[in-house]
Amino acid sequence: MHFFVLGGLIFGVYGLTAAPDAAPPRDDVITLTEAEADRLADDFYAGWGRAPTTEEAQALVRDWAIEEAMVREGRALGLDQGDAMIRNRLRAKVEFLAEAPAAALEPDAATLAAYYEANAADYAEPARMSLTQVLLPAAVSDAEASALVADLRSGADPDGMGRTTQLPHRIEAMALPALDRVFGAGFADEVAELAPGTWAGPLTSVYGPHLLRLDDVTQGSLPPLDSQREKVLADWRYDEARRMRDRYTEELMSRYRLSLPGMAEGAE
Repeated sequence: MHFFVLGGLIFGVYGLTAAPDAAPPRDDVITLTEAEADRLADDFYAGWGRAPTTEEAQALVRDWAIEEAMVREGRALGLDQGDAMIRNRLRAKVEFLAEAPAAALEPDAATLAAYYEANAADYAEPARMSLTQVLLPAAVSDAEASALVADLRSGADPDGMGRTTQLPHRIEAMALPALDRVFGAGFADEVAELAPGTWAGPLTSVYGPHLLRLDDVTQGSLPPLDSQREKVLADWRYDEARRMRDRYTEELMSRYRLSLPGMAEGAE
């Protein structure tokens, strides 16, 4: 209702201030439509949280008319041709129009459930590991590492071993992707192959060689769809929008014959 009243006010101001013209619309006539008046009202209310005064409404209308005149003049001068920013903006608008219907789509329960199952890896809770580690000097020999493993298996305290580091000796329930981020890609897979509860190593990370004990593994699981519904619905709509855009692009390009470097003449 606010926007309707504000749009009516701006449109009314323009009607009172514009010169009467009974002749059919011409290219040199700038006409403020109701839709454009509503947009001006929406923008003003969004920025100020109130209706414009009469003077402000007149200024809005005047500024809009100046912008419209300059846009027309720019087009007449060909300033919109060969401009990368304008081309990109036009492409973005057309893509938006092609994708926009997806935002209102509401899949049935079976469709959303099928999408959830097909993309289960994106929504599953990752497996988690708890482990104890000792960071060794970079130049440690195999014999020295084996001796330390034997000591640890005999009950030696890992806190007094290895070189000083900010890494904690004990890592609790860290998700596998996080483990790879901290220690380097592939580290989690190497740890997962260790026998639980037994010291082993060395395994090399981005920090250097480690002795490790895998203490616990919690397997990943897929939560119920209801707990993820909003995210799954948003992802489904995003994918539908992408498919709409692709279909539109294919249909659009089918209207043209292409003559491009590296392609056969008139290739479609």
